[in-house]
Amino acid sequence: MGLIRRNLQRFGTHGTRLLGAVWGEQFPFYYVMEYQKSGGTWLGSLIADYLQIPFPQHTVMPMGCSCVVHGHWRYSPRLRRVFYLYRDGRDVMVSLFFYRMRQIDLARRRGEVDPHERTYRRLFGPRFDPADAAGLLPRFIEHEARHPTGTRVPWHVHCAEWAFDRPGVVTLSYEALLADTAGTLATALPAHTGAPIDADRLRASVAKFSFQKQTGRRPGQEDRGDFKRKGIAGDWRNHFTRETAETFDHLHGDMLVRLGYEPDRTWVQRVDRRIA
Repeated sequence: MGLIRRNLQRFGTHGTRLLGAVWGEQFPFYYVMEYQKSGGTWLGSLIADYLQIPFPQHTVMPMGCSCVVHGHWRYSPRLRRVFYLYRDGRDVMVSLFFYRMRQIDLARRRGEVDPHERTYRRLFGPRFDPADAAGLLPRFIEHEARHPTGTRVPWHVHCAEWAFDRPGVVTLSYEALLADTAGTLATALPAHTGAPIDADRLRASVAKFSFQKQTGRRPGQEDRGDFKRKGIAGDWRNHFTRETAETFDHLHGDMLVRLGYEPDRTWVQRVDRRIA
């Protein structure tokens, strides 16, 4: 059943993408695009709640009504009303690592083997410790860049395709959304809706989908078993060793600077060699 459902979900995704590309004005979709683990589910929920339209996830049929469509797709000039959300790639890799390890743990509890576990057994060794982020992250980051899943291209390429002066694309960062959710949305939404912001409705949506409201935890209180693990920016500092920093910089360093997360690539030299 799992394979059948995944294939149906692919059919639904491809069908929705085709409808949006060809008949985008007749099917008024609002797209939230991201490299995975950049906060797109949160942004999609906020936009859908504010606009009072559906936010279908894991649908098995193409959508034929106004809704928020969330994906990790590559850039297409035929898509309209796109919000592209980017995030510090170092945090993306840490969040993606813990997400994958969580999926492996959940599968183990069911007596199953997650497909990624087979890959990581070959990459890390048959008895790798999923909790050893400091030791595993360098190889994880390199493997994700060479064999990206979900996006088909590595983080720096995905950002390069979407984040810079694309017509019909409003670009915003996870960090700005985290620091001032209402203010960031108040700036971004009118570009695609063409309507002034309803401040009361926006505040209600922001409150409804706050990290604490959704999880019962304050931002920074970690639960590695939850999809919403920590809800902060800059967590990479808790997990990057010098080797991890050098690996990330080698693969993605130019984009990190281009997006403004670092003034230059000397940030690597300020990372300790080991996690305290």
